[in-house]
Amino acid sequence: MAPTDETGQLAPHTAPSGPTPPERPPADGAAVAPPVRMPRWLPRALVLALSLYAVFQLGSWAFHQLTGLLINILIAFFLALAVEPAVSWMASRGVRRGLATALVFLAVMVATAGFVTLLGSMLAGQIIKIVEDFPEYLDSVINWVNGHFHTELRRVDVQEGLLRSDWLRTYVQNSATGVLDVSAQVLGGLFQLLTIALFSFYFAADGPRLRRAICSVLPPARQAEVLRAWEIAVDKTGGYIYSRGLMALISGIAHYILLEALGVPYAPVLAVWVGLVSQFIPTIGTYLAGALPMLIAFTVDPWYALWVLAFVVVYQQIERLLNMLSPGETYRELAERVLDLDRQDRDRLLAYLCDGPRRSDVPEQPVSTPLPAPRRAMPVRVVRAG
Repeated sequence: MAPTDETGQLAPHTAPSGPTPPERPPADGAAVAPPVRMPRWLPRALVLALSLYAVFQLGSWAFHQLTGLLINILIAFFLALAVEPAVSWMASRGVRRGLATALVFLAVMVATAGFVTLLGSMLAGQIIKIVEDFPEYLDSVINWVNGHFHTELRRVDVQEGLLRSDWLRTYVQNSATGVLDVSAQVLGGLFQLLTIALFSFYFAADGPRLRRAICSVLPPARQAEVLRAWEIAVDKTGGYIYSRGLMALISGIAHYILLEALGVPYAPVLAVWVGLVSQFIPTIGTYLAGALPMLIAFTVDPWYALWVLAFVVVYQQIERLLNMLSPGETYRELAERVLDLDRQDRDRLLAYLCDGPRRSDVPEQPVSTPLPAPRRAMPVRVVRAG
């Protein structure tokens, strides 16, 4: 019987003092809680995550290793786009496409080799002239120093001091150790040029086959768009290269006439340099092109350098003015976009051009095809089809 107090209520149960006795094991047949196990999907998820991380690291490493090759392929692709109009023109007149590509590349290589040879001969001639005239330059400097500072310097003493100086010995040693690095860089540059030439030759010679191979994996709705974009890229790239080449020829002829009239040496080479660099290097090409003939003209007469500078600045302004006054490409694109409009949008555009931009003429819906704005105002003559 449970103990009770004086009121007859059960007395509270007090825990026995001392350490708690261990729990008894469950009797036989009693239910036991199952142990917590790892989910079945967790090992597969860990393996998948590690695999994805390894693939990402491998792809990143491969991309960094192939960056140079990918850049060379991109350059080769644009070079092929530049020469493809000439190749297609020769192929349309019965020349096999491979032979036409070879002839175009041969002409480009001959022109490049001739330009590099002429430029190298000019630089070599200037270096030889500087070395031959170095004693005279040194004598003039020594005479100026002796006359102004009342010294007694001699050319022999100066030459011996230069030859026995420590900095000259250190410079020669460093140059000797850097010959291998320069040779490796030259070989690497030649290999890159060969890679670009090989890929560009393939892209230009097998251009139609390459386009068919790319379009074969696309849906029919996208094939026309890809072909049209490819043709636009070929036309724009080729047109840019050929127009720049024509402007380089005109610029070279103009500068050759000036340099030949002033009696500046190496006038043909300097004219080719000015034409190519000023047209194919944006923004700073004009200044780089004019610096070399100014330096060569300065060796003849300082006033000749000023004449060359004035001519370069004036020619640049004339060229810029001619480019602003001949927006033929913009108007051609405008005409092509207008012809692509449907009849309703074309009527709205003609009404806008004839009546002016009034509020009542603004259409409720915008024109479906965006139109480029011309660079200057021009009179518009509207011809309606009968």
